[in-house]
Amino acid sequence: MNIRSPSVRRPNSFYDVFSVVAAAVIIMGIVLAVRYGTGMREALVVFMVVVFGWAVWAMERILADSGSRAGQRRLRP
Repeated sequence: MNIRSPSVRRPNSFYDVFSVVAAAVIIMGIVLAVRYGTGMREALVVFMVVVFGWAVWAMERILADSGSRAGQRRLRP
């Protein structure tokens, strides 16, 4: 079985998005378990905003690519 690692720069599937967001949530949980301070919580909020902003961008890119591929399939005889 061939498993590829998730792509951050060029996401191809929702697997990429889910993997990156899940890894970010796990990292956030570990960091909060080790260090729980006001500064750390603020830094993690900024980190999660960036991660979820990336996720929105990645989903839009995936949907746009799938839409253009569907349009190409319709044009072929």
